[in-house]
Amino acid sequence: MSLAGEVRDQADQAEIHYNQPLRTKVRRLEDEVLALKRLLRENDIDWRARSGVIPATNGRITRSSSRARCKPLSKPLPHIPVEVQLRILTFALTSSTPIVDPLCKVKQEHLLLREKAKGHQLAIHFLTTCKAYYVEGNKVLWSNNSFVFTNPEALRNFSEVNLKFRRHIKEVNFRLIARFYDDEERTHKISRHHHPDLKKPVSLAVQRRPKESPLARRGLRVYGWYQLVDFLTALLPPFDPERLSAPDVVHTKPAPPLLPCLDKLRIDFVNFKDDTFTMPPAQLHEVASHQLGCTLNEVILTGLPSDDSGLRACNELAGLLRDEGLLIDHAPSMIALKNSIRPLHCGDGDCHYSAKVVRAIRHMGEGHHDDAYQHFGADFPPAPADDGDPPPSIYHSCRTIWKRVPVKIYGSDKRKWMLFDRMSGLPWEDVQAEATMFDDMGSDDGTGEGIVCDNCGAVHPGAIPSLEMMDLYDDLP
Repeated sequence: MSLAGEVRDQADQAEIHYNQPLRTKVRRLEDEVLALKRLLRENDIDWRARSGVIPATNGRITRSSSRARCKPLSKPLPHIPVEVQLRILTFALTSSTPIVDPLCKVKQEHLLLREKAKGHQLAIHFLTTCKAYYVEGNKVLWSNNSFVFTNPEALRNFSEVNLKFRRHIKEVNFRLIARFYDDEERTHKISRHHHPDLKKPVSLAVQRRPKESPLARRGLRVYGWYQLVDFLTALLPPFDPERLSAPDVVHTKPAPPLLPCLDKLRIDFVNFKDDTFTMPPAQLHEVASHQLGCTLNEVILTGLPSDDSGLRACNELAGLLRDEGLLIDHAPSMIALKNSIRPLHCGDGDCHYSAKVVRAIRHMGEGHHDDAYQHFGADFPPAPADDGDPPPSIYHSCRTIWKRVPVKIYGSDKRKWMLFDRMSGLPWEDVQAEATMFDDMGSDDGTGEGIVCDNCGAVHPGAIPSLEMMDLYDDLP
């Protein structure tokens, strides 16, 4: 199968542009309705559908005077303590599953079957009851729920949420579904070797497009890496009209990003098959390593291609992490069918994945002879240490670092301690043989207990040898 050209499909982009003005029109109509209601209240006309004539009153119309004109209840409503009301509100506005594409109409083909079956899980109408419920309910809605975004437009629309609520969001999930286009009638399939849970090849959902002019890109095309760039670009600071309200004020701090307190990001790459995608564009490096660089503590990637393009994308996305941040690369967790998303299950036991700690070598101490990283990125603090006490290990030293990694990517929040090598960033058990190869040479005093670490001055397994010893090792045949 030939490589698919990376494009932003013109028909999809045109649809997005067409739908954008509709939200502006809705807001304009809402403002017009509010103005008409205000005009009716000023003239003693009740805008609610009621029978009978409301007598005219002199003076300003207030909420209390409006309630006074209402027909009293035959029986008073029971009083519920405020604490109980807040507990009910929290229960009603907290979903047991992530909310998919909030503030947007969800495409059914982007949902898992279990997400379609559950339907709406929130009593969102609580927010329209009164102002108190609206204020408190918004806090609960945006603080107690997790969110999944299936397209960049849904993430951009999230900027309509007030910044004080967006600050509470620390984790988010991108479901990046590759969109394929073709101007020929042919079938494209994902091999059953894409994941062990697949028993037979799966046909790709390819959108048919007419043939363009010879100058346009033709054949099989895909919106994949550009979609990743658009997702990450949507995390950049959104437009804030309040910053333009005072043009003479010089802002000393940059505008906050879309999710200022985001710590963990998960990206599920769906239908990213091997040997199909070209190399990621240069814009990915710009946004991941520069505009959003060194901002996250943990990044989980599932479904990246195992070819050179997937390796390149993984390395670029590592730029999102702070020093000593955790990068996890997992096998595909889902596959897109024609009308839904199917999860791909792992076998019994722990799900196997590759984990890596990025740039942990920078914080090994001033004594380390490799000072290439000592002053680069000094303004960016490392990722905070994980909570809890790791198990004792004779291999824990200046060269190693403990991190809490997930036991399973899906279906469990349990984590376990894993020891990593700061030099390579890989798990210690994968590099232990190579890291301890100098330990058998004995210490300088001939005790045979190992060598003295050139970084911390102590004797420990995997001690970093001096430059002189490394030169002698390089000279060996």
